[in-house]
Amino acid sequence: MPQPPRVVAKLDANELPYALPPDVAAALAAELATVPLERYPAADAGVLRPAVARHLGVDPASLVFGNGSDELIAMLCAGFAAPRPGAARAGVLYPWPSFVYYRIAAMVAGRDAIEVPLRDDFTLDADEVARVVATRRPNLAFFALPNNPTGTLWSVDAVLALAKAHPDVIVVSDEAYLAYGGRTLLPELATTPNLVVMRTLSKVGLAGLRCGFLIASPLVVETLEKVRPPYNLNSLTQRAAAWLLDHHADAMATHAAAVVAERARLAAGLAALPGVRVYPSEANLLMIRLGNPGDGRAA
Repeated sequence: MPQPPRVVAKLDANELPYALPPDVAAALAAELATVPLERYPAADAGVLRPAVARHLGVDPASLVFGNGSDELIAMLCAGFAAPRPGAARAGVLYPWPSFVYYRIAAMVAGRDAIEVPLRDDFTLDADEVARVVATRRPNLAFFALPNNPTGTLWSVDAVLALAKAHPDVIVVSDEAYLAYGGRTLLPELATTPNLVVMRTLSKVGLAGLRCGFLIASPLVVETLEKVRPPYNLNSLTQRAAAWLLDHHADAMATHAAAVVAERARLAAGLAALPGVRVYPSEANLLMIRLGNPGDGRAA
């Protein structure tokens, strides 16, 4: 019988390629053996909530947990449903190209998907974003900082300024790739109640856990808890994520630093090839252009 081809490299999901060390995996397995699988998961995220709060230095009550960032994005689109004054229906704004699930979640929730094109070099046109926010009046605005799939880091200050200028718009800083570059907006939450910071463990070596969380003001948390599915984060994920944050966070940071170093090496090597343009990246991915625009060979 023919054998399936061996996977040499899997690059499509932007995962961290390093597995847990055998001793860490064995200790984690022993920890998970004590999880009571006959019981439903802790509805309040159990041991995971204080572990994440310690890791980030935030109030445990400011956290909302999701089955990956995807579920949190869907919850945001579902929870903030009332159109803003002057808008026919609720809208979700995001630059494009960016994370495709912003579009999917908006459409599933019946919201207007409002896409603001990036410049040709994949940088953010902050003036155009501000214009569209003022004219289309979205409820939500998502910004991937750094961005997927381009790797570019848009102006964090511009995103913060937008949030402060439009206090009735929920502005989400999606920091899934923060381990690889950029600056968090977490310190700004205290003075910007319409700002939401979203994180995930998927890009730092724990994609299989499907563990995402966001930090937000009490009003946002209250709204999201009304639409959060019950028992949405399973018991094994809760325990594993909490244990790994307490025992393995330094190693995850070291692995991310290794990817950053490899990113620089790979970018330099690709840039040395004829006809290859490498765009600046602060994520664990590189966006490249092959050929010259207009010559029929660009990709």
